[in-house]
Amino acid sequence: MVRLAIVDDDTRLVKALKSELLNFEEVDSVLSFNGGLGFVEFLAAMPAEKMPEVILMDISMQFPHEGIKATREIKLRYPQLEVIMFTISDEDETIFDAFKAGASGYLLKNESPAFIVKTILDIKNGGSQMSPSIARKAISYFRLLEKEVPPSPSKELSLLTNRELELLQLVSEGLTYDRIAEKLFISYHTVKSHMVHVFSKLHVSNKLEALKKVGGFI
Repeated sequence: MVRLAIVDDDTRLVKALKSELLNFEEVDSVLSFNGGLGFVEFLAAMPAEKMPEVILMDISMQFPHEGIKATREIKLRYPQLEVIMFTISDEDETIFDAFKAGASGYLLKNESPAFIVKTILDIKNGGSQMSPSIARKAISYFRLLEKEVPPSPSKELSLLTNRELELLQLVSEGLTYDRIAEKLFISYHTVKSHMVHVFSKLHVSNKLEALKKVGGFI
């Protein structure tokens, strides 16, 4: 079970999404708030046991990029809380500003409730997830960085098995864990287990960091 919060000033969307998310047995509660910085102060008055574990945070509310500023403040004060940026925008600049601020995921608002819940649970369990179109932009960004700075293979890369390298290659193509499982005829949990081993060997905590570390060597 997971405690959620939706921080968004679109009251109609929040009401509809809250109703849909509460239909999932994995969702314990859904708190809603209409401003990012106000939500930061609201958290300060909450007992720890009532705090949301995962927050869906809109990027622009009362002012542009308010959600990114709020995310940065939340991660400074409450590093245990996970924040997923939740927006209609897939602009490159906001994607990377959000991750720099400490966001663990990035979802577009047109994703299905089932995909949103799956992403929330994945992130709660230590993963990093985003809408496929966002993943492709992130991968393109890292490839640009590779061209600007000549990469060097890491020692950790040699520790990866052929299967782990294969999974990293598919992740770099923007495939989700579900799609990878289907493609390789293995279970979602097997994919996730392999990726946990990859993160451990590369000394990273999520897919983006793993892709950045391996650079052009997969």
